Amino acid sequence: MATVGDEHGGYVAGRYRDGSLSDGWTDVGRCAGGTFVRYVGRCACGWTGRSHPATPAGARAAAQEWFLGHVVALPLSDVAAR
Repeated sequence: MATVGDEHGGYVAGRYRDGSLSDGWTDVGRCAGGTFVRYVGRCACGWTGRSHPATPAGARAAAQEWFLGHVVALPLSDVAAR
């Protein structure tokens, strides 16, 4: 899990077949192939990104979306280390 400030811990969640998402403690890269149908960037603040393929490239895209699409858009006061 990557962190920015106290409230913005980002991670790549895996979407299970039933539609639910894994938690921040799950390392989707270490799970058996086929465990997840999609990857999604998530943040401890509640932000959820778009769905990406359950591939290594999809995991990178989800992590990048969390950073570029969420963290970079935050006010500087939210990003500053406390």
